[in-house]
Amino acid sequence: MIIYLLIVLAAALLYALMSAFMKMAVTVGDASAVFVARYLFASATLIPIYFASNRPTVRTVHLRWHLLRGAIGFCMFLLYTLALERIPLQNAMVLNSSYILFVPLLLLIFMRQQPAKGALAGLVIGFAGIVIVSRARAHVFLDWGSLFALGSALASASATVLVAHLRRTDSSFAVLFYFFNTCLLLSVAWALGTGHPLSIGSWWIISAIGALTAIYQLMLTYALKHLSSVLASSVMTSSVVFGFVLDAMLFHHSASMRDYLGSSLILIGVLVTLWASHRTVVAEDELATGDLPKKEAAMQ
Repeated sequence: MIIYLLIVLAAALLYALMSAFMKMAVTVGDASAVFVARYLFASATLIPIYFASNRPTVRTVHLRWHLLRGAIGFCMFLLYTLALERIPLQNAMVLNSSYILFVPLLLLIFMRQQPAKGALAGLVIGFAGIVIVSRARAHVFLDWGSLFALGSALASASATVLVAHLRRTDSSFAVLFYFFNTCLLLSVAWALGTGHPLSIGSWWIISAIGALTAIYQLMLTYALKHLSSVLASSVMTSSVVFGFVLDAMLFHHSASMRDYLGSSLILIGVLVTLWASHRTVVAEDELATGDLPKKEAAMQ
């Protein structure tokens, strides 16, 4: 298991590095080209996944939901890019990673599903961290960069809820296929409408973003074959730590104690919420299969 955890950790590093290059790209290049490169390379990763997964089908009866998820994913990436343009790298990353905190709220609002036991504490801790981080560099309650980052987190949470619904009937490959290709089409349309000629110096950054996207996606997909999604998601939160390091190395930004405190609270809240929800799901599955009474009897 250690090797797969290390693979996820490496994927987290590459995700943080990709985010750093995105921050560079919006200042020296064209943001619309970043969108196209990221999803062009991401779509290319589907080719080895397709053959490694025994050529799964992409037929679906929920095409509109796939298209909606793709549109939400594109909005998520657009908002994340706008956030990177306006606030420090690590702040954008940690606010974006808070999407886990929004998932129980969306399930409560739209599906009347009560948050798991223990998740409430995680939500309180996490949102306290959001308040601290989002005010770190603003003289008002929320600056535009923080709003864009939180909008990205909310969009990501919405996409996560849709994925949970789609995976009940469609394969994981089909979910990725429609997501990447819908985002790619929207990115091309956006680039045609807003793009401008790229400078020579920005080409390597654009290419690096696409390549890093493809590599970390493949690594994460491979690791998820051997690890639970909850454990992998927990390790992926380390990308925020790498974000702090890269922000200092590449952009010479020194994080304040408020940044460290708020980010720590957000990550603690995310982990508590993630594992509390996981325990509830496992307990419900055991109760449905009759395993829970057996375990209780064994303990007695």
